[in-house]
Amino acid sequence: MGPLQNIAELLIKAFAFGLFVTIVLNWIDVFALAEAKRYLNKFYDIFMDPIRRYIKPVRFGPSAPMGLDLAPLVLLVLIWWVVYPFLMWVLG
Repeated sequence: MGPLQNIAELLIKAFAFGLFVTIVLNWIDVFALAEAKRYLNKFYDIFMDPIRRYIKPVRFGPSAPMGLDLAPLVLLVLIWWVVYPFLMWVLG
């Protein structure tokens, strides 16, 4: 692998790891991490908002207060099955 492929792979892995951290922080509520959670949500919402326009949260019953947001999962799948192979092909 060339140096550009290594850099692209590192950036994609860092992006995916940050998205995973964001998902976990949104599940748990730790006051000490509220600031980090806010910044991560602000960054990743740029990428997830277009997905959320087409895929609404899934509700588990009419009385459920919130739904399960599938946008982070769709974004992860897009990263690993579309963006990563395409970049490796282009840089390959």
